[in-house]
Amino acid sequence: MRAFKDFILSYVCNDMKKIFSMIDGIYFERSEEIRIRLNKPMYFRSGGNELFFDGNGRICDANSAYVPKKEDIRGIMELISRFSVYAFQDEIKQGFIPLPKGVRVGISGKAVLENGQVKTIKNISGFNFRIPMEVIGCADNIIDFIAIPKICHTLIVSPPCCGKTTLLRDIIRTLSYGVEGKFKGVNIGVADERSEIGGTFFGKEENDLGIRTDVIDGGKKESSIYMLLRAMSPQVIAFDEIGTPEEVIAVCDAVNSGVKIICTIHSENIDDLKTRYIFKKIYERSIFQRYVVLSGRSGPGTVEGVYDENFESLL
Repeated sequence: MRAFKDFILSYVCNDMKKIFSMIDGIYFERSEEIRIRLNKPMYFRSGGNELFFDGNGRICDANSAYVPKKEDIRGIMELISRFSVYAFQDEIKQGFIPLPKGVRVGISGKAVLENGQVKTIKNISGFNFRIPMEVIGCADNIIDFIAIPKICHTLIVSPPCCGKTTLLRDIIRTLSYGVEGKFKGVNIGVADERSEIGGTFFGKEENDLGIRTDVIDGGKKESSIYMLLRAMSPQVIAFDEIGTPEEVIAVCDAVNSGVKIICTIHSENIDDLKTRYIFKKIYERSIFQRYVVLSGRSGPGTVEGVYDENFESLL
């Protein structure tokens, strides 16, 4: 349990480093997020639960939890940016900084605008260490619905923090490698706008996405889809969180090129999904053939159902 704890310890300093050093390593391994906000209680988030820690690294309630100070926030920013904030301006203006091991640190503060666009963030007030959960094999029980007898356009429907990216990652890995006796591996292009699927860090993918997978890291999803179509000859394009009309148009163009689409969308369930504006734009084009619905009922990654294009249950 020491490895990941030591990793996180290298990005905090002062009082927080002392506190983190006293917290049992198992909490670092099990956490999905570590929330650090100026003048607000710090906590770890795991499986929908929040764990607060006091100044001695002991679990406590929110009223007794350690409250990060300005020097804690300043020190974290220096460490995650390797003392060169300007080197990460492209990432910062999107609200995060990538770290090794696929960890992504969300940043909050005052947005500085230029020509109506976010140029950078200053007066940093909080961080969200988002910790990827690479669960090899978590797609095994649904992959047949997606890939047999042929790969289907698939939309993963999930509330926040219910494992959609983890499931998407394993679907990509499985399709890329193939499954002996079932189907051969295929070329997959991944539009990884926030470095969250592949966990790419300076060109190296920290997560296993398979041997036939190409990643466009850090670009806008719609632009990355077109880049993959033009240059990498994918049979499947995958990405996280479809949410804009521009992305819908890019998906339609990819489908018209004969490419299969596998992506995710935030929604509580099928009924909620049908009310979403962006989904209506997708549905009227009859794109998706499979819907995989997740919930946090039995922990992140719980599959509530698999449905066909008519929302008939297959599972």
